[in-house]
Amino acid sequence: MKYAIIGDLHSAIDETKAVLKDIKKLGLNQQIIGLGDLFECKIGKRKLALLTEKLPLEEAAICKKSFKKLLTLPSVIGNQEERIALVTGDERFLEYPATIQLEHATITHGHQFDYTEEDFELITPSFEGKILFFGHSHRSALYINGIRNKIEFDKPYSLKQFNQIIVNVGSVVDNLEWCIYDSDALTVTFKKSTLNKI
Repeated sequence: MKYAIIGDLHSAIDETKAVLKDIKKLGLNQQIIGLGDLFECKIGKRKLALLTEKLPLEEAAICKKSFKKLLTLPSVIGNQEERIALVTGDERFLEYPATIQLEHATITHGHQFDYTEEDFELITPSFEGKILFFGHSHRSALYINGIRNKIEFDKPYSLKQFNQIIVNVGSVVDNLEWCIYDSDALTVTFKKSTLNKI
């Protein structure tokens, strides 16, 4: 089975449309999995600490109807969804699971992990299974034995020979990055769309 894995959309409608258009061209529009942070919370951590009452959704987040119509995919929860629920009290944003299991792989957002302070680099988490897909830091990468490797787009990477692999899919917002996971061939292919394809 081939899956298109996308994350960190942050309510960016043009970028999301561009990525979804490329996914549809490849015939993968029925197998899209989300990595969370689908929406953008307008309330940062500092402002959150000062709030004394819940805010209406339109004040707390960017949630346009035209964008929500694009979101027909299953997704894990991201820190943006958690914050929106906290700020608004709207529990619909908490309905996303923490993980999704695919063949040989776990999908999660990545805000649960630890990162270095100086360059926000992932501190390798322990996990069960062969492959872990995450987002959160908006930087696509392939981690082999805990070491971050630079990647090339449109190149299938075989994961068969490794015991555990961590894949940072990158972000739809700003970068238009996503990936294809082939669970039969055990490959991941990093993809990058462009806005002029809309």
